[in-house]
Amino acid sequence: MNNELKTMLESIIQEALKPIKEEMQTIKGEVQTIKGEVQTLKGDMQTIKDEAQTLKGDMQTIKGEAQTIKSQVNENTQLLKAVIQRQEETDAKLDAISTDVHKLHGEINYIKEEMSDIKTTVDFTYQKTTKNELEIFKLKQN
Repeated sequence: MNNELKTMLESIIQEALKPIKEEMQTIKGEVQTIKGEVQTLKGDMQTIKDEAQTLKGDMQTIKGEAQTIKSQVNENTQLLKAVIQRQEETDAKLDAISTDVHKLHGEINYIKEEMSDIKTTVDFTYQKTTKNELEIFKLKQN
């Protein structure tokens, strides 16, 4: 009887434990699923970390390029300022030359007027001399 009782008790306990075992199996499966999802998340996190590291490197590269561009812009600005200053100097020299040309033009016009007056005087003197010589010639003939 003891054995039968024992078997019965075991059977009852087995029956009572059956839903618990099934529940435990379900929980084990869910834990396995969660473990898989955690592993996937870990992989995703590592991918994100790798991408963040790549972005950091890209940002460093961009910063370096921006610094190079900034340096080049500063150099170009200095060159442009030098060109502008040189252009201003050239403009000033050109203005001075233009003033000199206008002055020379005025002097040339004055010289032309003087030459015209001299020519008129020479022509007059020539005419007068010619008349005088004619008069002297006529006087000598008489």
